[in-house]
Amino acid sequence: MRETIHVVQPFDRQKGGLIPRMAAQRATGQEAASLAQRLAGQHAGVIAYSMDVDEEAGDYGNPLVLFTAGEVPELA
Repeated sequence: MRETIHVVQPFDRQKGGLIPRMAAQRATGQEAASLAQRLAGQHAGVIAYSMDVDEEAGDYGNPLVLFTAGEVPELA
């Protein structure tokens, strides 16, 4: 079953570079973007994105960036 997920991923800087912290899923893209905005001052970087997924088929769509701040790696 295809669904759209909305994810917030913060990153912190350590000696080896950026490391991901605990990702959070939200019900809507707007909620994800709002959370990312609130977290922006607490981390080296944060990104919120939406993506269509069908886990049963192993199909993952291209991420749509909703908000980004600071240092974040490029989404593949």
